[in-house]
Amino acid sequence: MGYSIFDETMVDMAWPDIEKAARDKAIVILPIGVIEEHGPHMGLGVDAYCSYLVSKLTREGLEQRGVKTLIAPPFYWGINYATGSFPGSFTVRRETMKAMLYDILSCLIRWGFENVFIINWHGDHHHNMVIIESLREARTETGIRAYFILRALDARRFNLSGKEPHVIVQKDTRSPGPSSKYFEIHADSLETGIMQQYFPKQVNTKLSKKLKSTDLTRKDLMLWRQGWSDAKKLTPDGYFGDPAGFDPPQAKKFIQRHAGDIADLIEKYLKGEYKPPALE
Repeated sequence: MGYSIFDETMVDMAWPDIEKAARDKAIVILPIGVIEEHGPHMGLGVDAYCSYLVSKLTREGLEQRGVKTLIAPPFYWGINYATGSFPGSFTVRRETMKAMLYDILSCLIRWGFENVFIINWHGDHHHNMVIIESLREARTETGIRAYFILRALDARRFNLSGKEPHVIVQKDTRSPGPSSKYFEIHADSLETGIMQQYFPKQVNTKLSKKLKSTDLTRKDLMLWRQGWSDAKKLTPDGYFGDPAGFDPPQAKKFIQRHAGDIADLIEKYLKGEYKPPALE
């Protein structure tokens, strides 16, 4: 009961069309997610689906602005340190992920693409640090202009200044969800709402409405996101937040606003109008 995350990406294009797009100075969006548990009520592909969805909506916004945009094949073999104790949370070694991303970027510049923007939907600290390291190395050694689009919250979490040449900082648009009294971070009301809206076959709606909200401290969540705690010990069912409080229309508004903000950000960057926000 899946959906194709290759639809409208480079995968469905013939090589002459790829070649022409490079000649026409098209930019490339690279979606990054993982295959990871997302509670008992959703499939493992939530992050892969969401990064693909945001990339697709961002491309639509850029094309409307006259920016020729391609979506690279979605990348989903990342690091799941925090959720690694759950069956289904595939994880690869840091060096494996780093090499794969480096090679993908090397292919793109060899074909003539110059600007690549990474849209990631996975919060694992180790996973994100590998993306940052891969970009830094690929930019230095291949000359590709590749950028990691990060929320200000995450840029601070990874101890970035926001002025790094391989980072573009987006204002924080991820809301805590309709039930703001809960810490919403994983397989929560927002992700459940997004999946119900766009990929409903991946959600067990009846089960999700029966799930009780988690009652965890901010410290618990931050330790988990940084990979210092085992998620299965904190939340045996594999979710943080209030999945039962999902609201598909609200989730749709959020994801469209989020993608629209990214499209604006990329357009400004290409025009030389982007200014890094102060993160101190």
